[in-house]
Amino acid sequence: MDQKDQKLHQQFSEYGLCAREWTRKCVLLLPEIERRKIWRKKGFCSIFEYAAKLAGMGRSTVEDGLRVMKKAESFPALKAVIEVSGVNRVRPVLGVATLETQEFWAEKARSMSKNTLETYVKNYRLESRTSTEIQSVKLT
Repeated sequence: MDQKDQKLHQQFSEYGLCAREWTRKCVLLLPEIERRKIWRKKGFCSIFEYAAKLAGMGRSTVEDGLRVMKKAESFPALKAVIEVSGVNRVRPVLGVATLETQEFWAEKARSMSKNTLETYVKNYRLESRTSTEIQSVKLT
């Protein structure tokens, strides 16, 4: 690639990173926008139309963002990870996190890649199920 091609590629990459960052920030605002029905007050038919027209967000991004943010609502440590890294970072741990273990899972979400984290959670669930089955066998 020549210098102009490289510069064009670099600009595009930089803008793409910024777009993802701003989308993450918009997702963080969605629960409050939905709670206050701001989309309705501004004359939109739905939060999906609101997000699409104002932020270029697709329906699935909005649905997913609202779902993950609702699940993470009671976990301040996981919400902090979402604010920095986005909803995809904590999605794998939402099914196993508790109030007592949220700090542990937040650290795992911060330090592991998404694929590694998914595998870790899968193995954790298998171990938990296996140890529960062993305990139930011992009790009978």
